[in-house]
Amino acid sequence: MDIRNIPTLFGLPEADELTELNAGHINRTFLAVCGGEKYVLQSLNRTVFRAPEAVMDNISRIENAFAKVSGCDIAVPHFIAYGDKNYAVADGEVWRIYRYITATAEAAAEPAAAGRAFGTFIRIMDGSKLNSTPAIERFHDFDGYFAVLASKTGIDRSVMVTLDKLRHTLEQVFGSSLQKRIIHGDAKADNIIISEKMTIIDLDTVMYGYAAIDYGDLVRSVCKNGITDLSAVRHITAGFAQGLGGILSDDEVNSLYYGILWLTGELAVRYLIDCKSENKYFRGKTSADCLDRAEQLLSQLKQFTEHGAELTEIIHSAFA
Repeated sequence: MDIRNIPTLFGLPEADELTELNAGHINRTFLAVCGGEKYVLQSLNRTVFRAPEAVMDNISRIENAFAKVSGCDIAVPHFIAYGDKNYAVADGEVWRIYRYITATAEAAAEPAAAGRAFGTFIRIMDGSKLNSTPAIERFHDFDGYFAVLASKTGIDRSVMVTLDKLRHTLEQVFGSSLQKRIIHGDAKADNIIISEKMTIIDLDTVMYGYAAIDYGDLVRSVCKNGITDLSAVRHITAGFAQGLGGILSDDEVNSLYYGILWLTGELAVRYLIDCKSENKYFRGKTSADCLDRAEQLLSQLKQFTEHGAELTEIIHSAFA
C-alpha cells in the first residue's frame, strides 16, 4: 500500500505531502499533510518492538489516565482510531497517526518545564496498570547490556573497569525493596513538545521502572555538553519534584543521583555494543559514529561522578 494512502485507513484524506523525519533512531516517522492539516504518521519498528499491539495498548492506557485528570497543562498525543484500535496494519507494518503539534519553545531550553512534565507523567500514571507484555524485553537492564559488551573484543580495559564499578554500585542502590513505578522510559528533552500545553511524545518505551531512570535520562539529555553550569540541573530537579507532588519515598529520592550515572553509563554501553555489531540498534549510525558517541557519554559520566556531592545536594534541596 502506498504510504500516501495510509491516512485513509484512519478516515483522513490521502497525504498531499509526505516528508520523512529523521530525528528518531527507531521508528519510521513522516510529516503528512492531509486535507491541509498536518499529522505525524509512524511505522513501528517491529524488530525493536516485537509486540506492537502491547505498545499501542499501553498508549491507550496512558491516554485514558491523562483524560481523567482535569485542568492539567501536561498532555500526551491523541492517536486517531482505526475501528476500535489506535493503529492499523498494512502490508505487515503497524501504522499510527496523530495530529502534528507545533512547538513554541525548545524543551532543552526550558529545563524546569521538562522536569515538571516527566514528574507529572509519573504522578498521573501512579496506580495505573500496563500491558503484561513489555515493550522491549529487558530495556534499561544495565547488567544485561554489560554482559553483552563483555562478550565483545577490542573494548578498552579501563573503560570496562569503570563500567563494571558502576554496575556494582547500581546493584547496591537499586535493590529489590526500591519501588518501581510506571515511567516514560525515554525521558529526554527531545520527547517534550512545548506548545499550548506541554505534550510528552514517544510513549513506546513506557514501562515499570524506577523514577531515577526518567530523572537521570533527562539530566543526561539536557547536560550533554557538560555541567560546568549546574543551573540546568537545579531547574530540572525543582520541576521534577513539583510534578511528582511528593509521592517519592526517601529511598527513591536518594536513588535519583544514581539514575544520572545509570542512564549515562547504560547509553555508553549500548553505543559501544553497536560499535562492535553489524546489526545496530541505533538506526543510521556507523561504527565510528557509535564510538564517538560512546566516548562523549563516558566523558559525561566522568563529570557526573566528579560532581556527585553537588548533584546530591541539589536533589535533596529540591525534595526537602
